Amino acid sequence: MLYLTKQYSPAEQQFVEDVLSSGTEVHVLTLDYVERPQDYIHFLPMLLAKKSVLNQYKSESLIALKVVVPKYWEICMEENYATIWDKDIQRGQIFYRHKESYTVDRVEWWDNQGRVISCDYYLENGWRYKQEIMDESEKSISVHYYDAQNTLLMIKNVERGLYTLFKDEITHIYTEDELWQACLELFDLENEVLVVGNLEIADYLGSQKVSAVYSSKEPIQIQEVEDYLSRVDRLYIYHYSVFESLTPNDKIHHISPLYPSKMNGNHHRALIMTHTQEIEKIEEVIEKLPMVEFHIGALTNMGPRLLDLERCENVYLHPGISQAEYESLLEQCSLYLDINHSIEILNAVEESLEKGLLLFAFKETQHRRGFICPEHLAASQDAVDLIDAIKKVVVSEEMYHLALQKQWKWIQSSTKEDYNRAFRKVEN
Repeated sequence: MLYLTKQYSPAEQQFVEDVLSSGTEVHVLTLDYVERPQDYIHFLPMLLAKKSVLNQYKSESLIALKVVVPKYWEICMEENYATIWDKDIQRGQIFYRHKESYTVDRVEWWDNQGRVISCDYYLENGWRYKQEIMDESEKSISVHYYDAQNTLLMIKNVERGLYTLFKDEITHIYTEDELWQACLELFDLENEVLVVGNLEIADYLGSQKVSAVYSSKEPIQIQEVEDYLSRVDRLYIYHYSVFESLTPNDKIHHISPLYPSKMNGNHHRALIMTHTQEIEKIEEVIEKLPMVEFHIGALTNMGPRLLDLERCENVYLHPGISQAEYESLLEQCSLYLDINHSIEILNAVEESLEKGLLLFAFKETQHRRGFICPEHLAASQDAVDLIDAIKKVVVSEEMYHLALQKQWKWIQSSTKEDYNRAFRKVEN
């Protein structure tokens, strides 16, 4: 599979990792560099200049105090950023990647009126891979791309949409259309499935058969769907929440993440995320399931009803939960109980689904209709039915995994075979 994208986002990286997990070979072509180079990720300027990304890798981050400035200029370190001074005139600002270590993410250079005239972009490893040049209104007019030895590889003229590539002491000028075509010429297209992450790239591929993958969790607008369907042969939707919101169409397909399967033995943790202290039948659920460890998280302080639950040995409260703590609980827990009233927080149902947690809910409290297998739903007045369903899966690892299989079937989850059918070229 050839995956073409302008900026290789974390969501796209997750999708590509799933394709790789299925056993399908992947090449990613991107106009913007990524932090962790892999031999299958090709930075377009490096690819066209025939330079290996892996050989360019540096090992040390750039510290703010080591940014090179003109003679007699000074760098002033502050808690959240650093500033660059020419005597009493500020001539730039350094943005930290990690505040605690003062490593550099990007550097703005200013004129003596305080206007940004250029911006340097650095990777975690200290490589300045890109420089953006601004006009007097601070609008980008050109982008310069460099290798790790600070050799200029390519210049993008933003206004004219032209790319000037420097290779073997020869200058090549491309439109964006020609740039992507030049990259494709380096691959055997007869044996590759073409997939785009940016719709406009599809316009540059001529008569090639092209699929697109929408990997964002953000809702997709009707007009955007129509644009996709008019320009690609197939549109794959990665996240179930987006897919289930769309009107069925023969060209739209769901290709889900490869959901992980947790190995829990007979020790299960249940996660509940809530915005209020109103959690349906929580006392009864906790009392009837003493073998389950309950973790209840909230973004704010908790009310007395929840605080009273702390007397139970199998209850752990997480008021004012941080993102890191939330992500840790998603890794540790095997069950998610969607039994809180009011709003869903932190996209908890979908995040739990994609982390491989088994979902249960009351009909009155479920936040994502269509996500939860009917066998894992019960009316509040029949709380004992939900409790019994949970009890069956926590006392038997076999029953737990059978329940997971039912959940995945319900939401039309994809298998490695589905990935191979979609993204591996079938030999004639």
